[in-house]
Amino acid sequence: MTASAVAAVICIMAVLLPTYSAAAAAAPAPAAYRDDPYRACKQRAATLCGPSAFTFYLHNTVYNPAVDNKDYFNSVYGLSPNVTWPNPYSFGTTSTFEDPITEGPANTSQQIGVAQGLWQLDSKVGYTLFHIFTANITEGDYKGTISILGQIREADPVRYLTVVGGTGDFLGARGLATNRLVTIDHTAPATWTLSFDLDLYY
Repeated sequence: MTASAVAAVICIMAVLLPTYSAAAAAAPAPAAYRDDPYRACKQRAATLCGPSAFTFYLHNTVYNPAVDNKDYFNSVYGLSPNVTWPNPYSFGTTSTFEDPITEGPANTSQQIGVAQGLWQLDSKVGYTLFHIFTANITEGDYKGTISILGQIREADPVRYLTVVGGTGDFLGARGLATNRLVTIDHTAPATWTLSFDLDLYY
């Protein structure tokens, strides 16, 4: 190609490129993205694709054979650890739960979902519990799941866990879950309510 031909091609490109760029910018999102709110949100370069803050309350009632509350419980303990040495903090004890989630602190508040997961006492020198659970939110302005894990030290008035993911309106969520004990009653069967204030990023 001669120098004059190259120059002609460059001139044509200089004329057409702005038109092509403008058309590309105005093009609608691919069909797959239009059907996927999260991807469409990201394509619009939005900084937020879900709620930045979300609060819920988790209510736990332990099954206790001494009072035979088989009709109103939502958590069970596993077998006691098979150890021969003193175990004052029940190191190794596990509980599986399926707790109702409400929008307010009272257990009569509107239920918006259920939390399913487990915790384990993971210290030989104090009461600390490793939690891992999924909050399944089925009612309200936002619906989806939120995956949370981390350690709770019972003596701390404020505890912090990690949000590691989500689905639905919480797709791609990560962030901080601030946890507090709202109420506890050790009378059999033991019951308690926990609050979770989430700061979420996408």
